[in-house]
Amino acid sequence: MIYDYQIREFTNYSLCYYTNNNDCIAKINCYSEDQKIERLYDGTVLSPVLTIKFFKNNSGISPNEIIEYGLNSNSEKLREKYGLVWKMNLHYPLSQFNDIISILRYEKKPLYLFLERDSLKGGISTTAELIAKEQKCD
Repeated sequence: MIYDYQIREFTNYSLCYYTNNNDCIAKINCYSEDQKIERLYDGTVLSPVLTIKFFKNNSGISPNEIIEYGLNSNSEKLREKYGLVWKMNLHYPLSQFNDIISILRYEKKPLYLFLERDSLKGGISTTAELIAKEQKCD
């Protein structure tokens, strides 16, 4: 079987923790290294390559998503600047928030997101890291 994984690199993130929201408690937007967060003429923000959403542990968590932008002036600006007209949303229970934020904070950048187009299974992964040699104690 051949899988159609969408893979994107990212290096930066912004965080929003909600109050009084129905089911989505927190959201982390992830951006590629050269991507700037800019306001467009209509006040919208250029889209992140990934949004990680955290839901109440007892709520039904909707499937991950690949969002493809329609052809309009904003999507053309995205395509020209970053070569993308889609983004991915990964959905996790709130109980995994600390695990995900720890990866974002402490792992070597860049990080990668991946999402299989048909099954919508995906996640984030690190780059390869060297393991330090054992140090001798005198």
